[in-house]
Amino acid sequence: MLTLLTTNQKGYYDQFLTFAQEHVEPYANQWDNSEKIPQDIIDKSAKAGFLGGTLPVEYKGQGWDFVTYGLLNEAIGRFSISLSGLFNVHTMVAHTLLKWGTEEQKSRWLPPLSTGKKIAALALTEPGAGSDLQMMETSYTEQGDYFLLNGKKQWITFGAAADVLLVFGKMEGKPVACLVEKDTPGLTITPIRGMLGFKASHLAILEFNNCVIPKENMVGKPNFALSYLAPYALEFGRISIAFASLGLLRGCLEICGSHVMERKAFNARLIDHGMISHFIADMGVDYEATAHLCIASCKAKDEHSPEATEKIMIAKYFASRAGARHSANAVQIMGAMGCNEDFSVSRFYRDSKTMEIVEGSNQIHQMILGSSFAKKARRTLVSVKTEG
Repeated sequence: MLTLLTTNQKGYYDQFLTFAQEHVEPYANQWDNSEKIPQDIIDKSAKAGFLGGTLPVEYKGQGWDFVTYGLLNEAIGRFSISLSGLFNVHTMVAHTLLKWGTEEQKSRWLPPLSTGKKIAALALTEPGAGSDLQMMETSYTEQGDYFLLNGKKQWITFGAAADVLLVFGKMEGKPVACLVEKDTPGLTITPIRGMLGFKASHLAILEFNNCVIPKENMVGKPNFALSYLAPYALEFGRISIAFASLGLLRGCLEICGSHVMERKAFNARLIDHGMISHFIADMGVDYEATAHLCIASCKAKDEHSPEATEKIMIAKYFASRAGARHSANAVQIMGAMGCNEDFSVSRFYRDSKTMEIVEGSNQIHQMILGSSFAKKARRTLVSVKTEG
């Protein structure tokens, strides 16, 4: 992967790796078992500039390109998918504000989001509305100079730790999104425990009972929320998932690669057994392929390419599938150790399934990408016939 990076990007990546090895690796399993990312590591991430990495310097951000943002998620995802979830949802909200917020909203919220004084989370999913967001029942009702917010959100990553939430709902049938602070009267936040993956990501249920939301907290215009805000935000989420899956895949390769070179069975190293060698070969090839797809997708976004959205979807789809496949193989290679909750490979296996679901399930990606590839193929065939 390093050969795909600029000198500047390599320098950042080295910083991210050092941070992850020092502050994340020794504690990741402990966080998973306690089902909670501690405030201390959130503060350290903020101090390192990770929460405002891609935001402009004028808002106290770091001004990174998107490849660099991806590299942060890869380095952290190698050791803790749960912590990478923080950068995922926080960046989705911050960039939605940067793109669609008013000047007043940006000047108020982006500096504290950049510096980590405030943590943000995205509240889209509901008990009856996941992939089909048109099924949302959360409602905003206009009342003079404010809105009344009622409804319920579920499975909200870092919802139990966020200071401000970007809450999607409907007002007179039109999708809208507003900023809602955690101490808003009528808001009840209930942490969710017992998840398969993302166990330490502070998932929560959010219940809104006649919450008074100032009109100036609406982001974008009525009817913009699902057509513009959500798709834009989800691109940053998919970058995070793709690169974090790449980090998870690297973890599987490093742990298993070392193990099969040292462990012996039937008077030979495990790597000298054909089946094990095939596992490692496929793992390595998919790691290299995933790295190319991830880097290419972020380069396309940095270059404002019209193909960026599709490339990001391809990277998320391929990376999460590869992570799920090879973490399962990693458990098989490691045997009983891979089944122990205190061993990283077990966590990789659990987290990888979640990666196939969040930020648009892989089945939704298949529907969208399948249609896109078929249309491209048809256009190419028609063009060839015309030229012939």
